[in-house]
Amino acid sequence: MGDEFNIENVENLVTNVPLMEISDISKIIKEMIKIKNDVTRVINKKTKIYDIEDKTSLNNFTDNLKAKIKKCHIDSYDIVDDAINCIEELEPAIRRDLYDYYWEVYLDVLSEMEISINNTESIKNHSDKIYSNLLSRINDQIFTGKKSKIETNKKITYLNAITAYVFYECKFLIPIEGDAIML
Repeated sequence: MGDEFNIENVENLVTNVPLMEISDISKIIKEMIKIKNDVTRVINKKTKIYDIEDKTSLNNFTDNLKAKIKKCHIDSYDIVDDAINCIEELEPAIRRDLYDYYWEVYLDVLSEMEISINNTESIKNHSDKIYSNLLSRINDQIFTGKKSKIETNKKITYLNAITAYVFYECKFLIPIEGDAIML
């Protein structure tokens, strides 16, 4: 260890290491840390006091839509949550913005269907139609008339997954008591 120095005494530290090498080395170090963390870290997923079946039953969905939402939830909840967490590292308000977007579309759908936000019974009686209209409206806003590199079947799958995620988080339709919509 003969090459020790006090950083406070160094005025112009000159390195002759190309930036490409530093970048490559940092990638390798990041991968090493990722492997280390994956081996030793236990990730406890967020849990709620209710499950997706409680949520779909409360909202009075038909069995077919219940099954569709449940499948999306089981298959995709963790993936969507992880994607949002990754985006939050770059854009901290993304979760709030996503929930706000869904809330605005939900209110538009209710207005279009002439249902009051306070009419819980009417919302329950039309929950399948509200959910379907919300999905359709979002699909139109995002993809209609626009080129996309995402395959059509994946667009549908991803929109269903994200919508099931936001629904489970109680951001539209009837919330589970104690987990009320808070925007």
